[in-house]
Parts: sequence; structure tokens; C-alpha cells
Amino acid sequence: MADAARATEPGGAAAELHRRAVVVDGHSDILIPVTEGKMTLGDRVEVPGLDWEGPPGLENTPLVHFGMGPHTAWFGCMGQYDLPRWQEGGVTAQLCAIYLDDDWLRDPVRRGMEMAWNLHDQIARHDDLVLATTVRDIRRAKRDGKVALVLTFEGCEALGTDPRFLDLYYRLGLRSASLTHTRRNIFADGCWAADERGGLTALGKEVIRGMNRLGIVVDLVHIGETGFREILDLTDRPVILSHTTPTMFPDTSPEAQDLLGGRLPRPRLELPRDRWMLEGIAANGGVLGLIHVAHRDLDSVVRDIETALDVMGPDHVGLGSDHYGLELAPRGIEDISKVPRLTEAMAARGHSDEVIVKFLGENYLRVFEGVWGG
Repeated sequence: MADAARATEPGGAAAELHRRAVVVDGHSDILIPVTEGKMTLGDRVEVPGLDWEGPPGLENTPLVHFGMGPHTAWFGCMGQYDLPRWQEGGVTAQLCAIYLDDDWLRDPVRRGMEMAWNLHDQIARHDDLVLATTVRDIRRAKRDGKVALVLTFEGCEALGTDPRFLDLYYRLGLRSASLTHTRRNIFADGCWAADERGGLTALGKEVIRGMNRLGIVVDLVHIGETGFREILDLTDRPVILSHTTPTMFPDTSPEAQDLLGGRLPRPRLELPRDRWMLEGIAANGGVLGLIHVAHRDLDSVVRDIETALDVMGPDHVGLGSDHYGLELAPRGIEDISKVPRLTEAMAARGHSDEVIVKFLGENYLRVFEGVWGG
């Protein structure tokens, strides 16, 4: 107990380990409020409490239909990711997703380009932000005390119907992509697409081959089970599953169904149900990102980390926070600035420095180097 206390005290061994580590977080939707003009990444954003009353009509937005409250539908992950919070959390690299809700599917390429432009614009405005397209960029950001941003897709809708646009997004910095969100699209079925879920379409297979050719990491997040298997058979590179969302890994216990009035499950790795997916990612050489959003508390997040470590081993587990709104924030790790608490908790539970450093970022860097090439 004394060793654990020393490891977690301010300035202790765990804090020093976290300061030395390259910390990579696998997923954030922060480009959505930036693109909507609600915030800039350089400023620390504070949002009102959950008693805030939204504007009329907000109840008709896609996120409310998905199960989110008006506060989350309006503010999203504002107040959970920004440059001051990344710096406080010791985050070296943040993967930032282009995701299009249903309202933007009528003009997806324009919206995708607008979100990519905003990423570049924010980097140009803030000296402590850099674009990362190589592992060298991420390690340089660590050396220079900066935060590296990596452009990703959460669903390939931003390609429109033309896989050739993958090359264009690659030139803009795209380095990781999932084919789907939860819904069905022209590339594959998402994890909530239908009762009878299909796999990849011909266009979806073309996109996976294009990602392998260009050096874009394939993200298995939100894909249906058939597509999950097909991608692992098709790809010749290590993959990631950037955030273990409650839509893919729901907690089926009755007491977990209180989230958003039972409209959305909490996340939880359950065995033996999920073992085949975890083992498939490990056999591929990939990395599973452990999510924070919708967990009850820090302890719940740590339990999922340890489940993944037990099944997959220390080389295949990483961060995948996906914070999204105050009503879904777990106690003790409410935003990205609280990541050092994970390091403290893992150290206090006896995990070695090597395991913790791999979890914080080195596992992602290994995959990135293998796919991006350096």
C-alpha cells in the first residue's frame, strides 16, 4: 500500500512516468463543434450545467433521435477537448475524426472537406498544435512540448460515392479511417445497421485496398460483425479499433440500462461474448482503444482495460476516450485532462511501467509506423 501511495502522489513515480510517456488518444469528435463555429481549439472552453435549456427545435436533431439529451446534442464534446486540456493531460497526439450526422449526408464531400480545412486552420492559428502524418511528427511534438493532431474518418461518408477521393484526403493528412458509423452506408453495414447485418460492398473492399495502398490505418470501430471478419481477412496491415463504443460492446447487465433512460447502453467488454473480436485484433497485430464516454466512473474504465489486457496482452491495448457530453462523462475522468488518473490507477493496481507506457501510446505508434512507414 505504501508503494502504491508513493506512485500516485503528486510528483510521484506515476506522475513522472506519465510525463515521460508519449500519450496517444484514439478518438475525438472535437472537429464537429469547431466546424460549427462554436469554439476554437486554443481556448479552454467551459460549458453550462445540465440544467441549460436549449433553443427550440433542438429536440429534432439526429443526436437527440440517437438518444442524447439537448445539452449533449448542442455542446457535444466541448469542454472536454481543447489545447489547455490536452496539455494538462499530457496528451502528445489526438486522433480527430470527420463524422457526418444524417443532416450532412446530402452534401458529404463538402462537409468532409470543411472539417479537414478546419483542422488545418486551427493548426495554423495555434503554435502549440501540429499536424501529424508520421510517427516522427508525433515524437517531435513530444520533444517540442506540442500536441499533434491526426486526421481520421469515423465512417467514410465524406468520400461521397467515389473511393478516389481517399487519395485527396490522404494528401490533407488522413491517416486512419473506419468504413462506417452505426448505420448502413454504401461501403458496409454498421453495427446497428439492421437485424440481419451484411458485410462489405464492392466499394467497401475497394476502399480497404486503397487504405492499404496509401498507408491509412483501418479502424474497425462501428463495423458490423460480418464486416469485422471480412476486413481482418482482407487487410494486410495491422488495424485499430479506436474506441470501444457501447454500440459495439454494450453492457448487458440490467443495472447498466439506466443510461439516457435506457436509450443507450453503457460500454463494457464481456467475456466470452467479445473474446473472438479481441483475439482477432491481437492476432492481426492491432490495437484496441478503450473508451471513456458512458462509463460510470474511472474504476469501470480500468476494469475494461484489464479485461482487454488479460485477453489480448500488453501490446494491443490503448486509449480511445471519445468523451461526448457532460451527461455521458464518467466520474473521475470527465475530460481528456484527467488521463493521468488512468496512469495513477494502473500503477496503483500493480501494472508495470512497460505495460502502462505501451497502453498510453507506444502500441499505437507501433501500428502507425507499420502502416504509415516511419
